[in-house]
Amino acid sequence: MKKERETGYGSTGIKLDSISLNRRTFMLGAAASAAGLYISSFVPSAFAASSGHLEILGWEGETGDAELAEWRKQRGITVRSSYASNQDDITARLAGSDPVQLDLTMYALGYETIYQEMGLLKAIDTSKIPNYSAENTVPLFYKGSRWYWDGKQWGIPLLWGMNTIVYNPKNVKKPTEYKDLLDPKLKGRLTFVDDGTSNWSLIAIIAGYGDKFPNLTRAEFDDAFEKLKPYRDQCRVFAASSGDAVSLLVSGEVDAVFSASANTPSETKKRGVVTELSVPKEGAALWCDALFIPKTAKDVPLALEFINKTLEADTQAKMATTMFSGVVNSKAVPLLPEELRNTFDYANLDSFFEKSKLYGQPPLSSDKYVTYAEWIDQWANFKGSF
Repeated sequence: MKKERETGYGSTGIKLDSISLNRRTFMLGAAASAAGLYISSFVPSAFAASSGHLEILGWEGETGDAELAEWRKQRGITVRSSYASNQDDITARLAGSDPVQLDLTMYALGYETIYQEMGLLKAIDTSKIPNYSAENTVPLFYKGSRWYWDGKQWGIPLLWGMNTIVYNPKNVKKPTEYKDLLDPKLKGRLTFVDDGTSNWSLIAIIAGYGDKFPNLTRAEFDDAFEKLKPYRDQCRVFAASSGDAVSLLVSGEVDAVFSASANTPSETKKRGVVTELSVPKEGAALWCDALFIPKTAKDVPLALEFINKTLEADTQAKMATTMFSGVVNSKAVPLLPEELRNTFDYANLDSFFEKSKLYGQPPLSSDKYVTYAEWIDQWANFKGSF
């Protein structure tokens, strides 16, 4: 069922229905109470009374429903936020001969190429987004190739984060490289989380193909999954979600997770179990969500104003705290809780990004490289081996 929330002058909050506990929803649910979010039902407002209206489709917790409530009230505008459960939801609404009217939506890493080929993107006038500047923006996210090409800006990075090793320091020595997870002491004590795309780059990396991902030949692809088998053999159970990984760590059934959400230690701590993150020498799996203006946009000036508001330091800090994620506005860093600042190690971002890369997605079709669908199928086979 499509989930919508229309936010007007006095409405704030995020609607939470029965949704799968994926990376974004896990972080949202875990951090919402700490961020002081008011959770309520959808209450429509009268569009006719507003001085502007935006239709937004994005990830729950990243559409500024609570954080931009005062701005909406002051500007006299309404925003209707619809929430996507995955990137395919967004693609389906924009593709074809009768696309849905949207003023703003989002893409994850790798989808910029797909949307460019599909002709779904509208060039963004960054002169209307003063908060997106070289002075304000963490360098990696300013006019990077995922958002800027052919001399034009097509997407605006909003939030970023990582998945990496999580372990119990009472029972496991800190892993400094992935092969440390093959320690015989971890036999039956390791698990994987069912978050395929955040694991794929790591699977390639540990097999020696990190510099080639996401474009692996069939031989390289087969070799990568062959080299994953020793890690599979360390596992007794499989975590179907991020929440399951937390439960397994808390219950003591496992002592380490191959790649888990960055807020996992804060979640286990709430249940009385100390766990820690480790970013090994091979790096973490990064994600980054970007705002873009689709071809169906009606109010581009208001959409640009909205983007600019999401990049204000205060908004970035609040949104990142809600989602337990990283900010793209460097001026937001001092406003973050200490735990969040330390988790993303802002003092050493250059060295962090040297080993942790922004990878794209495998091609949808190719005669030379293994496709996205083939990765999906092989990941399903891997899960089925548990």
